Amino acid sequence: MGIDYVAVGERIRRIRKEQKMSQEKLAELIDVSTPHMSNIENGKTKFSLQVLIDLANSLNTTPDALLLDQIKGQDKARCMVIEEIGRELLDCSVAQISLIGESVRTTKKILKQYERKLNKKE
Repeated sequence: MGIDYVAVGERIRRIRKEQKMSQEKLAELIDVSTPHMSNIENGKTKFSLQVLIDLANSLNTTPDALLLDQIKGQDKARCMVIEEIGRELLDCSVAQISLIGESVRTTKKILKQYERKLNKKE
């Protein structure tokens, strides 16, 4: 199974537009020409791993989020949640992110304890 460059390009375009970024600005950020950026968004050209990473960084997302259709099952659901959380964190301060991180770690710990208790009852 190969990468669906059209789907990835559409996702890049959608995220770029959500962030109110021009195609020219994104091309500049990742150091490619505007026509090349257009070809990436239209799925007309393949791109390197480095370009994928540069795109993800410039769009404040992850490579996984850009490749989402290539990911199946539980990993896809996990990536969707991680992408959503990432969008929520974009306008947070470092202190807020730190507190949110601690909340996630604590919640995870509590959930694991709860699951152990449930498993002991069975």
